[in-house]
Amino acid sequence: MAIENKWVRQPQETKGDYFFNGKSYITTNLMNEIPAVEIMWIISDLKAFIQKEQGIDYLLVYERSDGRKIFCIDQLSNSMMENDLYSEKEIKEYNYWTMLFAEEY
Repeated sequence: MAIENKWVRQPQETKGDYFFNGKSYITTNLMNEIPAVEIMWIISDLKAFIQKEQGIDYLLVYERSDGRKIFCIDQLSNSMMENDLYSEKEIKEYNYWTMLFAEEY
């Protein structure tokens, strides 16, 4: 079965200006249970979707046919980083996104 048929990106509920360009973190559970090729496919699809939409909501969900879900969650939007809400130090610390199973949230 092709990877793109295993994980389906769910529609966005709202628009946003999140670009997922900080550091990425993947939970140990996800890394232990999902083959690396599937993780890389999800990341590639996520980045392509962001590029196409020119920013998305902070949460992107991928679902497998068995109902298992993966959440991709970004911490800082572009407007947060550009509007002096955070110092350079805070931006460096909080500019990351996480990939985890829905049940880990």
